[in-house]
Amino acid sequence: MAKHYIITIFVILLSCNESRIERNKIARVHDKFLYSDQISQVPENQDSFTFINNYINNWAKNELLISKAKFNIDKTPSHIDSLVERYKSSLLTHHYKQLLIQSQLNRNIEDSIIEIYYANNIENFTLKENLFKIKYVKIKKIAPKLEFLEVNFPPDSLNFKKVEDYCLQFSEKFFFNNLDWISSEDILSELPLQIKDSDIDKNFKKGETVIVEDSLYNYYLYVDDYVTMGSPSPLDYVSLLIKKIIINKRKKDLINDIEFNLLQKAMINNNFEIYE
Repeated sequence: MAKHYIITIFVILLSCNESRIERNKIARVHDKFLYSDQISQVPENQDSFTFINNYINNWAKNELLISKAKFNIDKTPSHIDSLVERYKSSLLTHHYKQLLIQSQLNRNIEDSIIEIYYANNIENFTLKENLFKIKYVKIKKIAPKLEFLEVNFPPDSLNFKKVEDYCLQFSEKFFFNNLDWISSEDILSELPLQIKDSDIDKNFKKGETVIVEDSLYNYYLYVDDYVTMGSPSPLDYVSLLIKKIIINKRKKDLINDIEFNLLQKAMINNNFEIYE
């Protein structure tokens, strides 16, 4: 009954005018209160009654444990005070470093810098899977004017718009953006036949159209380009990863420089010294 009483009070309090200045109390443990604005937002996939009830009970259990611990332990152990202070200092310095990074870090990375990093570290970018640039259409066999697609696939610059319009109307799925690299695993997941990675070069050749079919669909696939497993990754495939690597290195260098300058300045101003 007590649990239902707490929830009932909470629902009533939430329905009050939000413009009230006084915070709404929804639970109390000794002289400490839980307020409605401290309750996390109820996740969409959870029952609000259950979520709020669990939140209140968890809060109460935690506060009661803290109260019991304080009552039964005459003095807070020194190592706990030390840990709390260390944790507080760590949070403070981390926050300060993040502010420095936001205000001072140069996030602009020229293409030439990416190219140099890639060339100097190419052995770290060996492919662990086959990659392809493709054009792809999945379409039902009963689609109208299917011969139009068979004649005009893959689309060129002259008929691209017509083929695209046709696919928008009749295909289940199509993909003409040959700027993106796609793994062999992703390609195979779209096809009805299970082709082993080791045999992929025998089935997918650059500049050739592959047509696969099952009882319901035709699958048209054209290979614009491919790179095999064990080869260096294409630069455009790993460029975003390289940017992240360079930015992370700049972060470390920036913090190291800031820390070094702090030490130097403190020593000059006689705010830091090492006793021999």
